[in-house]
Amino acid sequence: MYSGTIRDWPKRVCFGPGSVRELPRLLDEVGARRALVACGQTVAKGPMLAAVKAALGSRCAAVFDGVPAHTPYAAVRAAAAMLGESGADCVISVGGGSAIDLGKGLVLLAATGGDFAPYVIDYGAKGSMARAAMPPSPLKHVAVPTTAGSASDVMPTAAVRDPAAGKKLLFWDERLVPEATILDPELAVHANPALTAATGVTALARAIETLYSKHRHPISMGLALHAARLLRRALPRSVEAPHDVAARADCLMASLMSGVASINAMVSVVHAIGHVVGGRYALQHGTSHAMLLGPALRQMLPAIGADIGYVLEALGCPPGGTPDDAARAMDDIIARLPMKRRLGEVGVKEADLPAIAAATMGDYMMANVPRPFPAGDVEALLRAAL
Repeated sequence: MYSGTIRDWPKRVCFGPGSVRELPRLLDEVGARRALVACGQTVAKGPMLAAVKAALGSRCAAVFDGVPAHTPYAAVRAAAAMLGESGADCVISVGGGSAIDLGKGLVLLAATGGDFAPYVIDYGAKGSMARAAMPPSPLKHVAVPTTAGSASDVMPTAAVRDPAAGKKLLFWDERLVPEATILDPELAVHANPALTAATGVTALARAIETLYSKHRHPISMGLALHAARLLRRALPRSVEAPHDVAARADCLMASLMSGVASINAMVSVVHAIGHVVGGRYALQHGTSHAMLLGPALRQMLPAIGADIGYVLEALGCPPGGTPDDAARAMDDIIARLPMKRRLGEVGVKEADLPAIAAATMGDYMMANVPRPFPAGDVEALLRAAL
């Protein structure tokens, strides 16, 4: 039997081809006048930024195009300085999770007068999710995701990398959810195959981990199941035929659904390891997820009983299959994508595994595994992906 609360749901979501042209209307709806556009160099040099600026017209106050991967703390500070100079009362983040997390970082800094520390989740040190509640922010945020899977645009979480400490600062507050998101597949067609694959696998990992979450329930499972169905077909298609607008639309919608599903039922070990190796080796989440999903399915699915049927259906397996069937189906999906397949390919060494496993046990996502999962099991999972 299940019980709980549905607490995290999207705000405004505008979707469909050409929906970027709705930006002025959305600014009016959220009570904003002029916007700072935040993006990375890839977006800035291509047609995506041009489309956003054309839609905004004179309401574009400035463009910060220095968003690097993993949203380092220094980039958030640099963008905050430009925001203050521009007089903008809204940030429009354009791109993947790094851009959207930078937008969230700006919202947090505007709310707190520039202080991050009290709002960081430090589960390993505190043993709980305890952190200060974020005050209301004067800065509005509209997200325009252009990749296949961050879902940061509909989630209350954010990550900012601290390169000096070699870790990601994690945040969770309902006030971090952008006031609106735009899912325009005509912008997403410009994401290159490698980025499409990595971000799409992140969305797929959210859907799959939701399906075996200790806290799964009918709403989360319904959203996760259809998200995985869509991604199983549309993600390889988006890589193989980048200008397929329908496939891009399916990936964007599946990403949103996986985000809403996972934030209400939570993910577990694949994401927890992703936090650790992402901070240590500067990896995109999807890179480690692609390597870990197959081994994790073998370890997790025996714990969820008859619900394994939903995972098998999501991955296109016949009814009555086994965890090995699910893992092989996942490996077949990953094999169609331009991604590295083993942790050793990205610099992880066997000697690193005990430390990674120990750090993973301190991640707050580990509270959601469907069975007891000690550090030795984490290390075994890592070894299977090495």
